[in-house]
Amino acid sequence: MTLMDKLRDKMKALLKDDYLGETKDKYSRYYIRIPSNRNRDITQLLSDELDGRLVGISATDEGTSGFDVVYHFDFTHQERKLNIVVKMRIPRNKPEIASVADIAWSVNWAERELMDLMGIKFPGHPDPRKLFLPYAWPEEEVA
Repeated sequence: MTLMDKLRDKMKALLKDDYLGETKDKYSRYYIRIPSNRNRDITQLLSDELDGRLVGISATDEGTSGFDVVYHFDFTHQERKLNIVVKMRIPRNKPEIASVADIAWSVNWAERELMDLMGIKFPGHPDPRKLFLPYAWPEEEVA
């Protein structure tokens, strides 16, 4: 049994029907799709229990479909080339997903970047101050 088999079994046991899909690319990156309300569960499992490294969060604008919030987990310290990318769709009309900064502090600034640059809210973030934009953005005029 490979490490990915072990990780998959643990994720499926935790998420059950919320494990919505999986694909793999030629670089041994696994792409897992789950509902956005399970982001804290998967982060807790992969980073705390299974020693994965949450190395970043990104987001893509999917137009009228909303946003894909993407968590990048690294397992190369356990198995060469193994990375897991967890994707979660959030709606455009309510772009928010619970913060995981209290579980994986490494994403503190990444969540703040997405708040500023994509307009995604992270309820529960320990320091939701603006990172790049003026505090009163977009009301404040910037010359």
